[in-house]
Amino acid sequence: MQLAFELSGEHETLPKSEVLACLRALNIPYTEKTFSDGILVVDAQLSPGGKTFNVLSRRLGMTHYIYEIRGESKPKPEKAEDILALIKNADIHGIMKQERTFAVRVRVKQKDTPLFLSEGKRPLSSKRDLERKAGEIIKRKGYEVDLTNPAKTFVLLFAKNTCFLCSLVHSTDKKQFGGRRPHLRPFFLPGVITPKIARALVNLSEIKEGGGVLLDPFCGTGGILIEAGLIGGATTLVGIDVQKKMARGAEANLRFYGLYANLVVGDASKMALRDDSVDAIVTDPPYGRSSLVSGVGYFTAESRSLFRESLYRNALAEFHRVLKKRGKVVVISNSDSIYSLSREYGFRILNRCKYRVHKSLSRYVAVLEKQ
Repeated sequence: MQLAFELSGEHETLPKSEVLACLRALNIPYTEKTFSDGILVVDAQLSPGGKTFNVLSRRLGMTHYIYEIRGESKPKPEKAEDILALIKNADIHGIMKQERTFAVRVRVKQKDTPLFLSEGKRPLSSKRDLERKAGEIIKRKGYEVDLTNPAKTFVLLFAKNTCFLCSLVHSTDKKQFGGRRPHLRPFFLPGVITPKIARALVNLSEIKEGGGVLLDPFCGTGGILIEAGLIGGATTLVGIDVQKKMARGAEANLRFYGLYANLVVGDASKMALRDDSVDAIVTDPPYGRSSLVSGVGYFTAESRSLFRESLYRNALAEFHRVLKKRGKVVVISNSDSIYSLSREYGFRILNRCKYRVHKSLSRYVAVLEKQ
């Protein structure tokens, strides 16, 4: 079946990469069909409402809605007949099953899509007009409109000069991430990544549901471990930080959400872990800004780049040692040198993303695989 994922507009590539990584992690065969205007369409072998689909929906952090596509059309300018024909020709009874109430929504993702539409001599000058006209067709088939709490929601989704007729099968609770904002935790330091980004990074590691070891060797306040624990993506969570106060703070934050991880005070370049013992590593290392790191002292602006390169080199060597073959590393850096360094230490680059934090800081995400 074809599914459409309406993605967060916060980043250009990260939301799409997260969806595809989750499909692979859950062993869901898929073929990517199109990607445009924040809409990813895939042909996937899973059924909405099933256990695997529910797990997929729960894991995703940067997807707003998931739709099942029931038809598509490339409407001609100034005509609504092609779009309304999607409703007329759809198997409405098969979609509704035993349900009685419905709503119709129009979602326009392409900014220059004209809503233009007319049917015969009567203009449809707005999304509301199109929703009303489509709703009248479904209502004549014996169903009742309920705009407040419908049993089924039909969506006319416009993207890339195409109109998809969809049924809504999942809507993400956007409040969940706001409720876990870092400053609301027992232990907080500024500059940490947001829960939504942390969730996406964990998913990029393709950690399997309910199995394996996920390691964050620069765990800081524990944000990545929290998201990994909440999705149930790893049986064992391990966090390492060189500062005792960080390890203790991460423990308090995890406990706040009813989660547990093995937290260790230690050096990411000399980890007390066996060779080939970790399934996935997800981490956000320090960038060498003026921060105190175990005995090294405060960094000057001139020493930041040297510190960062040395830290990354030593850490990447350890990552390769402790990671299982074909295991994944997801690491953030404020420099694109992370890509060339990764190759030097025997990693294959599977994916790379860049996103802007603010005017003076961009972050580079590298998804690596141990060969």
